[in-house]
Amino acid sequence: MKKIVVFILSICAFMGVKAQSEDFPLFFSQLGLDGTANYMSRAGAIGAIGGDIMSAHYNPAGLGIYRVAEMTFSAGLNFANASAFTNDLGLKDDKTKLTFGNFGIVLPIKVDDSWLKYVQFSVGINRLKTFSNNIAMSRDILNNSFVDQVVMNDIIEYQDIENEFIRAGVVDLDTNTMTISSLFEAGTFNQFQRIQYSGSVNEFSLSWSANIRDILYFGVTTGIPFADMTTLTTLTESKIGSNDETIASYLHTKQQDLTSVGINLKLGAIFKPISPLRLGVAVHTPTYYSVTDDFSSIVQYDQTAGTIAPTFFYGIQTPFRFLANAAVVLGDISSSIVGSISADYEYADYSLMRFDFTEDVVAEYKFNTSIENIFRPAHTFRLGGEVKFGPFALRAGYAMQGNPYVEVQNDASINYTTFGFGYRKNKVGFDLAYVHSMGDSKYYWYDGTETNMTEIHNIIQATLVLKF
Repeated sequence: MKKIVVFILSICAFMGVKAQSEDFPLFFSQLGLDGTANYMSRAGAIGAIGGDIMSAHYNPAGLGIYRVAEMTFSAGLNFANASAFTNDLGLKDDKTKLTFGNFGIVLPIKVDDSWLKYVQFSVGINRLKTFSNNIAMSRDILNNSFVDQVVMNDIIEYQDIENEFIRAGVVDLDTNTMTISSLFEAGTFNQFQRIQYSGSVNEFSLSWSANIRDILYFGVTTGIPFADMTTLTTLTESKIGSNDETIASYLHTKQQDLTSVGINLKLGAIFKPISPLRLGVAVHTPTYYSVTDDFSSIVQYDQTAGTIAPTFFYGIQTPFRFLANAAVVLGDISSSIVGSISADYEYADYSLMRFDFTEDVVAEYKFNTSIENIFRPAHTFRLGGEVKFGPFALRAGYAMQGNPYVEVQNDASINYTTFGFGYRKNKVGFDLAYVHSMGDSKYYWYDGTETNMTEIHNIIQATLVLKF
């Protein structure tokens, strides 16, 4: 079969957005469970408890609990495992990564006033999400190829005669008749694909908080998140003969490097109507990211390579977040045993995520309309508890992060189970946390075939606390 290419000297303008996906805003909008070991071991349910540097990123009023200056540093290990099943074929892959958690300082200032007890200033860099996973998947005995179903159609649709598959010789272009053909147009094919994720979302925070008569706490944080994410995808496709021999094969490698910096504002309050009870609320404005997108695509075939490597610049906007918090604290500094239990709720409408393509309003409209159809509001619930015995503390928690996709599209919900302990003596403290998270999702091949994936992360995080 031959297909006709309409020859136009300039590459179609839509070529500039082929590398983007409606999922990109979600990468920077749906956050994980990273930070200090105290925060992680409670499954993030510290909104009304406070007293942790991670309060700056969730409910900054929690910084108002501080009466003594504190510096923290956190680091850990992330063990990722992924299982992918396509029809009857299943593959597993894993990845281990050393991760940064946080570095921050809180400085309380006592105020000689009848109603204002303390004000606090805080500065820190905290990890909000880690991208770390390898996913492998395979399909055998196919009657259609990626080249025939996608590549050759794209060459026609985008009038892309500089296509990397043409440069490598996988697709042949007859410049006299302007027709294209390929050995991979028809036959039987095997495919193996691997996707590797790396990078993180971190946030630099400047916070201010206040303690009013130990009853009402206010806080505000200016957040400057900076993120990087690398996705490396390799596809090996082989054409198989009648005797199961390999007639021809090629390797297609795509790498997407997203780097971004943004800005947001977080406001929070905690009210303590009676000594054991704390109630909190917080709102996070959207984060406005400026993104640099370095994309490369390399095809290797028969000792020949074809490459394209464009760079794109655009904006991404995350949704508003609304949080409600509650906690019960039992015991005081004079008690031999002190306990607390806390619950957090978070709402975010992911259909309000947005792209900003300054120079292509048509593409911007198409992507944003697609986001509205693919995504929906999601709810996150967190529950955490702590029991203290003198200088020792035992902690545990559970969190359920809701699915931001319309269910027929995908499932990005995540469940977290957490444990940890802490030790405080004089001006030194140490916390250790274990986090087990699991989520199911889907990968759609070019022909609509689903690969069902299960991702499991086990994180061990340690935090050193110094008071001064």
